[in-house]
Amino acid sequence: MDFEILKKEIQEAQLALKANVEGAQKKALEAFEKANGLIDEMTLTKEASEKNATELDLLRKDLNTLSANMNKARLDQPRKFKSFEQSFMDAALEKKEEIATILANGGKQSGPLIFNLKEIGLFNTVEAAGSASQFSITQSTGIISDIRTRITTYLTRVSRAALAMDRPVANWMEMLNATGTAIFIGEGDPKTELGVRFEEREAKAKKIGVYSKVTTEFLRYLPQLVSHVQSFLMKRVDIATENQLFTGDGTGNNLNGVIPYAVAYTGGDMALQVVVPTGWDVMLGLISQVRKSFGIASGIYVKGGIVDILLSTKDLDGRYILPAGVTVNAQGEISAWGVPMIRTEAALGAFDFVGGDLSAINVGFTGNMTVQIGLDGNDFTNNLKTILVEQEVVQFVSANDVQVLVKGTIEAGITALTKP
Repeated sequence: MDFEILKKEIQEAQLALKANVEGAQKKALEAFEKANGLIDEMTLTKEASEKNATELDLLRKDLNTLSANMNKARLDQPRKFKSFEQSFMDAALEKKEEIATILANGGKQSGPLIFNLKEIGLFNTVEAAGSASQFSITQSTGIISDIRTRITTYLTRVSRAALAMDRPVANWMEMLNATGTAIFIGEGDPKTELGVRFEEREAKAKKIGVYSKVTTEFLRYLPQLVSHVQSFLMKRVDIATENQLFTGDGTGNNLNGVIPYAVAYTGGDMALQVVVPTGWDVMLGLISQVRKSFGIASGIYVKGGIVDILLSTKDLDGRYILPAGVTVNAQGEISAWGVPMIRTEAALGAFDFVGGDLSAINVGFTGNMTVQIGLDGNDFTNNLKTILVEQEVVQFVSANDVQVLVKGTIEAGITALTKP
């Protein structure tokens, strides 16, 4: 590619940024990458660099202007969550010179290369779906083939919070031992004194970290590197985190899982009142139990196989039937009497479902997820790089709220509802 074509692409990218058109940042990044590549190529030999010195100087100036406009365009846009790919690309762009230096030095580096992934929504990390293997760089087809792993769903409705990096501990207050009763009084009568005790509680965030090794040359292929981190490393972090959020026992380095917090299924006001109950009645009983505990059910996590069994219910003529309060939309999302049934393939232990007022579940993350690229052991002699991904997370439920979270099995639930 010659200078004139590149200069034209840079000018078009500049105009796209100023006009704030869709895809402008991507277009600018592509031009930036091409220009940097040409500069690297032309400066490899002294003869080429001397011959094109003026053109190279002009190209560098255009690049500096383009980079400044890209940063300005990002700052001028309203703050919003970024996708994992965009955040990684932005972080990598900030490290462009460091990466180029490492490659020019044959993989040598003085310290770890750290990508601080900013403004990522949880829907792009722990909630993100899908995974992919490493990308073949010997014959690029543009296709990344998935390693089939489960889709994580846990964080769709729980309460979320950020924790300080300098003290990764969640702190909350609980009201205990309420005394006194509020009553209506006559004129001149003494008022009723009410009392309550406040106690402080806290839970420490737990760290999860994984790493893998790639060749030094792999750093040249940024989209493949992003795919590797997001799909190969992060997907496994997601799955391990979700398992802990459901079933962690809180001991050692384990999180406090929601299932140990949740109370046993009773069926609420429907207990022992239903003639020949079904699994759908069990779901309605959970909603009743939560309501009786002064909560409002906002979601029920249900094992995927249980969902399939419930949906396969047929009448005597073999026709599929659903209770009047159950709906299934075009995306396959199920609502039972207004409460979403969230299908999950996570390990729920001995239970078929857990749910209720999910706002009582609090999940906090300490700052941004970090990705580090450095040397480890014999990486240098083998021309490898170690990629390290780390994240800290905490989960807690106040003792005053555990009764609005309910766990159970379909079989035990039917027994609890069956009228003698």
